[in-house]
Amino acid sequence: MLEKLLVAAIGFVVCGGAVAAGSLENPQPGSIESGIGVISGWNCQATAITIQVDAATPVLAPYGSLRADTSTICGGNITTGFSYLINYNTLTIGAHTIKAFADGVLFGTASFNVVNLGGEFLSGKAGEYFLYNFPDYGTRTRVTWQQSKQNFVVTGSDTQVTPIEGTYFGAITTVNTGCTTPSNNGSFFEVDRFTVTGAGALLTLTAANLTAANSTCTFSGNANYTPNGGDIVVLAGNFTCANGLQGTWASERMVFDPVGLLVNMTTKYTVGETCSTVSHIGGAR
Repeated sequence: MLEKLLVAAIGFVVCGGAVAAGSLENPQPGSIESGIGVISGWNCQATAITIQVDAATPVLAPYGSLRADTSTICGGNITTGFSYLINYNTLTIGAHTIKAFADGVLFGTASFNVVNLGGEFLSGKAGEYFLYNFPDYGTRTRVTWQQSKQNFVVTGSDTQVTPIEGTYFGAITTVNTGCTTPSNNGSFFEVDRFTVTGAGALLTLTAANLTAANSTCTFSGNANYTPNGGDIVVLAGNFTCANGLQGTWASERMVFDPVGLLVNMTTKYTVGETCSTVSHIGGAR
């Protein structure tokens, strides 16, 4: 099965009367590139591999490195790899196209996008950041700026992730529209205590107004953890309030870290009111 998938994914070129298979593996189609990297792939049978970015003059890529994974498709040949070192920062920001040729015959192409930090080579800078709940929930990964690569690299991983569960004190700002009661429309602000429970898939957030009685609302929904530092997205959930109001809610971004939380939320009242709301929550542990 794997061999069939491999055959389906590669390109075939006619070279010297024989059929030769090859693949341009990096950059991937639709990828975002920056810093110093490699253009790489493999080809079963070629005298020379050339690479062309956009309309630039094709350049020769070193060819013949060991690629044992191509033995089956290349009839036992494993000296099939090629790679070309490139500083993507030398390209203009935006879309580009790359083509790979085996002895002048096209066998791979990809469109990609370039971003950079404003120059060809950034020097004298330092930075480090933890990606929480990446690659798995409960794990954090440290990425550190590496000048020689002009990019961030993984420099560590551990399980010292502060649980999202806990109590936060802060405030919520809300803009209501479409309410049945006219006075409920408009912008509002209140000081709340936010309690978060649940781990894994189900998340519950309870918001209690500290200045008004009978105004506690509980929001529940399935948490989807993103690769963006462990941010959480809730696609659809339900909420109930102590005063009888009910409805649905969603969040495009919920951020929990060792010192606090940030939540962007939309809600739709279905019982007791008809408001649609956009809310922003901020709180400290």
